[in-house]
Amino acid sequence: MLNCFQNYLPVRIIFGANSLSQIGYHASLLGKKALIVTTGPYFEECGLINRIKKILAEADVTSCHYDAISPNPQYIEVDRCAAYAREQGVDLVIGLGGGSAMDAAKGVAVAVKHEGSIWDYIWWGKPDDRAPDPQKTLPIITVTTTSGTGSHVTPYSVLTNPETHEKPSVAADALFAKVAIVDPELMLTLPPKITASTGFDILFHSEEGYTSLTATPLTDLYNEKAIALVGQYLPRAVQDGSDIEARTALAFADTLAGFSLSVASITLNHALGHAIGGISNTSHGECLCATALRTMQHNSLAACEKYLRIGGLLTGQANASCIEETIQTVDRLLVQNGMKIKLSQLGIKTGDFSNILRSAKKYMGPSLEHNPRTIVDQEVIDILSKSM
Repeated sequence: MLNCFQNYLPVRIIFGANSLSQIGYHASLLGKKALIVTTGPYFEECGLINRIKKILAEADVTSCHYDAISPNPQYIEVDRCAAYAREQGVDLVIGLGGGSAMDAAKGVAVAVKHEGSIWDYIWWGKPDDRAPDPQKTLPIITVTTTSGTGSHVTPYSVLTNPETHEKPSVAADALFAKVAIVDPELMLTLPPKITASTGFDILFHSEEGYTSLTATPLTDLYNEKAIALVGQYLPRAVQDGSDIEARTALAFADTLAGFSLSVASITLNHALGHAIGGISNTSHGECLCATALRTMQHNSLAACEKYLRIGGLLTGQANASCIEETIQTVDRLLVQNGMKIKLSQLGIKTGDFSNILRSAKKYMGPSLEHNPRTIVDQEVIDILSKSM
């Protein structure tokens, strides 16, 4: 008999090669003037911004572009972008790029019509946290150019505070995109390192959601498929970025993992990854890879059957014969794709451990609560130490 569960995923997915061509029609249903948000000028330089502006114009939607967003978007950058959006009179926000651009765009959609700074709406996991008003949040279209963050279908905007080195998120249903464009053709030129880094984000979204205490029968289905796709197609995409079959499979896996992330919580590894990223200002995928093996070993004691299943899904075989086999499979995948990373390589020092633990507990508390195994401070310190 199934346990009770909830599932809410109000995003229209436009999936497949050349799906970007449909952005004009969907934008025209949501607004008259769009702000396209990116991290840096790359998409302007390669012509993609002009291509999107042309498609929008053909649908009678005017547009402007803002690119002063960091790879780890800072809340002050979102506030500045929101001020620009108000000046331009936009009524629709398009996030184009990886998770950073999409997270920034979602933050901008909130900040444009809300009082104060976007930082005032950070979710700390407490009932009295200020939540964005759906009526004051601009409609959002996400256009993902990577496969890994899941941001195109999630209700989260992960932002960094450069003064405090915190990396929490705004989290509310108002941040779900109205439309998500998932066009694998936009991912064909993604460099191998970013392909690998974001690909492991898929894997760990799925591994954590699958073993979370908030997992549901639906999220289990999403995650099992996503894990299997990563095991089969990530090495192919890293080796040959032009492999459209591999790119399409990973884009689908990313979307499935994002579905899970919107319902079933991430757990210990992501809680540490956010805290580590806030301190080191390094890529999210690298932070996750550095602590993944140790957190999996820790959690496997409380979710043995699912970790055996993960090993089998990654190899396309039956369940792994033991937990160590699953860990070794993930280890080989990290090595094969150039992502076997130590915390020390990210600039983390042992003196940072207490701050990492404190930050993870402060703004990733629900993720720790949903971890399959109870979190003990000293055990977390041991995980960090063994990941150096």
